[in-house]
Amino acid sequence: VGQGTERAASAAIAFEPAGEQLLKGKSAPVPAFRALRVVAERGGIGRAEGLEAPFVGRDEELRLLKDLFHATGREKRTRLVSMLGQAGVGKSRLLWELSKYLDGVAETIYYHEGRSPAYGEGITFWALGEMVRSRALVNETDDPATTRQKLASTVAEWVTDEVERGWITESLHGLLGLEEPHGSREQLFAAWRTFFERIAQQGPVLLVFKDLQWADDGLLDFIDHVLEWSRGVPIFIVTLARPELLERRPDWGAGRRNFVSLTLDPLPEPAMRQLLDGLVSGLPEPAVRAIVERAAGIPLYAIETVRMLVAEGKVEQHDGVYRPTADVADIAVPESLHALIAARLDALEPADRSLLQDAAVLGLTFTTGALAEVSGIDARTLDARLRPLVRREILTLEANPRSPERGQWGFVQGLIREVAYGTLAKKDRRARHLAAARYFESLEDEEIAGALAGHYLAAYRASPEGPEAAALAAQARISLRAAAERAARLGAHSQAVAFYQEALTVTSDPAEEAEILLRAGEIAGFGVRHEVAEPLLEGAIARYRAMGDRAGILRATAALGSAYLPAYRLDKAAPLLEGAQREFADMAGEPPFVAMQAQLARTYLMSEDNERAVALADQALEAAEHLDLVPIIVDVLVTKGGALSVGSRLYEGLTLLEGAERLARAQNLIPAQLRARANITAYLTVRDPRASVEVAREGIEIARRYGLRTPAVIMATNGIESAIRSGEWEWATNELQELLTMDMDAFRTSATLSLWVILRVLRGEEFGDDAKRVHALVGDDPAPSVQAIVDTMEAWIATARADGAASYRAWMRVADESPLNEPSAILLAGRAAIEAGESAAARATLDRLDRVGTHGAMLDADRRTILAGLAAMEGRPTEALAEYRDALRRWRELGLDFDLARTGLEFIIALPDEPDAREAAEESRRLFERLGARPFVERIEAALRTEPQAKASRKASRPLTSEAART
Repeated sequence: VGQGTERAASAAIAFEPAGEQLLKGKSAPVPAFRALRVVAERGGIGRAEGLEAPFVGRDEELRLLKDLFHATGREKRTRLVSMLGQAGVGKSRLLWELSKYLDGVAETIYYHEGRSPAYGEGITFWALGEMVRSRALVNETDDPATTRQKLASTVAEWVTDEVERGWITESLHGLLGLEEPHGSREQLFAAWRTFFERIAQQGPVLLVFKDLQWADDGLLDFIDHVLEWSRGVPIFIVTLARPELLERRPDWGAGRRNFVSLTLDPLPEPAMRQLLDGLVSGLPEPAVRAIVERAAGIPLYAIETVRMLVAEGKVEQHDGVYRPTADVADIAVPESLHALIAARLDALEPADRSLLQDAAVLGLTFTTGALAEVSGIDARTLDARLRPLVRREILTLEANPRSPERGQWGFVQGLIREVAYGTLAKKDRRARHLAAARYFESLEDEEIAGALAGHYLAAYRASPEGPEAAALAAQARISLRAAAERAARLGAHSQAVAFYQEALTVTSDPAEEAEILLRAGEIAGFGVRHEVAEPLLEGAIARYRAMGDRAGILRATAALGSAYLPAYRLDKAAPLLEGAQREFADMAGEPPFVAMQAQLARTYLMSEDNERAVALADQALEAAEHLDLVPIIVDVLVTKGGALSVGSRLYEGLTLLEGAERLARAQNLIPAQLRARANITAYLTVRDPRASVEVAREGIEIARRYGLRTPAVIMATNGIESAIRSGEWEWATNELQELLTMDMDAFRTSATLSLWVILRVLRGEEFGDDAKRVHALVGDDPAPSVQAIVDTMEAWIATARADGAASYRAWMRVADESPLNEPSAILLAGRAAIEAGESAAARATLDRLDRVGTHGAMLDADRRTILAGLAAMEGRPTEALAEYRDALRRWRELGLDFDLARTGLEFIIALPDEPDAREAAEESRRLFERLGARPFVERIEAALRTEPQAKASRKASRPLTSEAART
C-alpha cells in the first residue's frame, strides 16, 4: 500500500467502512484507490489547505524512478536511488508523484517512510524506527506493553521461522527503546534487514528515507548494509537529501552495486513559468519575471511567494482557481528563499510567530504536549492556535492512522522550521531548550536519548558562564554519555564517538576525560576505524599516566593494540603491546592484563610468529579460565588453534578451532565464531581442500546473514584458493565477482584480485591489467604475507605457461614467505621442478616437507605425484607407473579435479608408451574442457598427438637456472 492510498484511506474512514479495510491490508479495486486519493487530496488530509502546485520539469526523473522500481521487482534485487538537491528544489514532490503512481499499480507494494529529524541529529536510527512503527501500527503515544503486543503480532505475520522471529523481535525492541539492545552491531543490522526481507518475500518493499543529510551515521551505515547484503528480494530504497550529505559521506554510494544517484538541478525558466501559471492564473508578466529571476529555478521559492501573496490578500481563490485581486506587477520579491520565508513569518501576529519559534526548538514535527511545555500555553487551547497556521500553509497535521506521528503537528517545509529557529535570540533559545529537555526527560524514553542530550547541550551553549552553566554542563555530560552508550549498543559507532566527543566539550575533570576518551576509542576500534581510535586512546593513555592510574593505562593500551589489528598495523601493535607486557608484568592475572595478552598473542599469529603466539595464548587461557572471561577464552582458543595448525600440529590446531567455534556459537559470539571458521578454512586447504570449500560456503552464508564483511572475505578467498585445486571454478568465479564489488582495504583487494588473475590465466584469458594492479596495490610492502600474494599469482601464471623453472622459483618464494602456505607451496614447487626436468630440486622439496612435519591427504597426493615423476625421470618406469596410478586414485578420492587432470597430463608426458597414461590423458582432457582450462587442453591435445619418440626426449633432465638453485 502506497503512501497516497494510506492518506486516502484515512480520509475515507469518515465516509465509508472501506477505508478501514484498506488500513488492514485488504485489497480493493485500483479505481477505488484512485477515487480515495482524490478524496484525500481534496480533503487536505495531512496537507495544507488550498495551494496546489503543478508537477513540471521532472518527467525524465519520474520516468527513471518508475523504471528502476519495476526493475527492482522484476529482477528481485535491492536497489538504492539517492535523490540529491538543495532545499526547495522538489525532492519531496517528485517522491509524492512516484507514490501516487505506485497507488495505481496492480500489485501490492509495502511502503515505509521515515525522516531524520532536523533538530537533534543524534536521535539514533529514528527514521528506521518510524518505518517499523508504521508497519506495526504503533503510535508514539502507545505505552510499552501495547507496543510490544503490536510488534509481536507484526513479526509473527511476516516471519514464519520461530527462532528467527524471536531474534528479530528482540532486535526491534532494542531499536524502539523497549529494552537494552543485545548482540553486536552486525547482529542488530542483520535482524532489522531480515525483517524487511521477509516482507519483501510477499511483494516489493519501498523504503523512503527523508532528510538524510541530518541522519545519524549509524543509519547511513545501515542503508549501506542493506544494499550490500540483501539478495534475492525486491527492496527499493529511496533517500532524499541535501548536498551536505556528500560533505559527511564523500564516498556515499561509491562502488556500490545497484546504486543510482539522481541529482535534481534547479528548473529551467520555461518550467518555472509553467509552475507559476499553474499556481496563479493571470499573474502579470513583470511579477512573473521578478519571481522567476529571484527563484533561480527553485520551485519552493515560487510557491512561497504565492503563499505570501495569498496571506497579503493579493491573490485569492475563486471557483478552485487562484487569481490576483490587486496590482501585483511591482511586488517586492525578497532576495533569497530564506528571506522570503522570514518575510512570511514576520507578517504573522507576534503571538503566532513566537509560537512557531517555540515549535522550531522541538524539531520538524512536534506534539501538542511538547509544545505546551516549551511555550507555557495550555495544551487544550493550542489546537485552536495551530489550525490557522495550517490554513496559512506553514504547518501540517498528520492524520494518517498508520503513521507513528498521527496527531502530531509539523512544519510544511524544513526550511520554514530552520528560519523560525534562526530568529530566536540566544537567551530565548536557552530557556526553550531547557524546557524541551525537561519535557523529554519526563518521558523516560531511551529512544530519544540523543534529542535529550542535544537540548541540554544547546541550553548550556546559550548560557553565560556561572553556576547555572556549570549545572547545565553536568546534565549535558550525563545525557551525552547515555546517548553515546545507546548508539554504541545499536551499532552506530561513529554516532557514539561523536556524542562522546561532544561530552568532552563539557568536561573538565581529568579522570572523567580519560574515561570518555577510553570509551570513545574502544567504540571507534569496534567500528574498525583505527585512525579515529588512535588519537582518542593515546589521549586516554596520556591522562591516565598523568594521574598515575596504571590500570587505566593498561586498559587503554590493550584497546589501542586491538584497534590496530583489523587494519594489519602489526608494526605498531607488536611494540605497543610488548612494551605493556613488560611494564605491567606485576598485574599479570588481572582482567586488563589478560585482555592485553590476548591481543598480543593474536598479533604474533598474524605476524606468523606461531611459537610465541602459542606460548602467550597458554598464559592468557589459564588466567581467562580462572576469571571466567568467556569471550577472551574463545578469542585465545582461535589464536592458539591457528598457530598450532601451521606446521606439524595441524590436527591439534584444527580440533582447537572446531571447539572454539562450538563455544562461540553456544555463547552467541558470532564474530568470534566466524573468526574460528575462517581459520578452519585456511588450514583445511592443506588437509582437505573440498572440505575447505564447504566450510567456507557455510561460513559465508552466516557472515552474509549478519553482514560481517571481513570474515566473509577471508572465508571466500580461502575457499576460492581451495576451489582452484578442486575444480570448482564456476563457484569461485561467482564469489570473486561479488567480492570485487566490495569496499576493501588494499591487502584484501590485492588478495582477491590475485585470485581473479589466477582463474583467468588458467583459462587462457587476458589478465595483464589486473596483474599490474595487484603489483601496484602491494607495492613495496615488506610484509612476507603481502609479498606471498604476488608470488602465488606469479607461480600460477608460470604454471599456465608451462614454465616449470619460473613456477618453481615463485613457489619457493611463497614457501619462504608464508609458514601457513609453506607445505603446499613446497610440493607445488616440487611438481614444477619435475616439469622443469630438475630431479635434485624435486627431491629437495620432499626433504624440506619432511623437516616441516606437516601431513594431510592432499600433501600425500602431491608427494606421490612428485615421486612418480622422479621415477620416470630416473629410468624406473615400473615404479613410476605404480606411483602415477596411486596418485590418480588419491586425487579422485579427494575430488580435486584440477589436480587429477594435471596429473594425467604429467603422466602422458612422462610415460607416453603406457596405455594407462593415454587413458588418464583422455580423462584429463575432458576435465580441462569442463573447467574451460584452454592452455591445458591445448597442451594435452599436443601430448596425445606427439609420437612417443618425441615425447621421450622431453624426459631428459635439464638444470634450473642459477637463480632457481639459490632459491
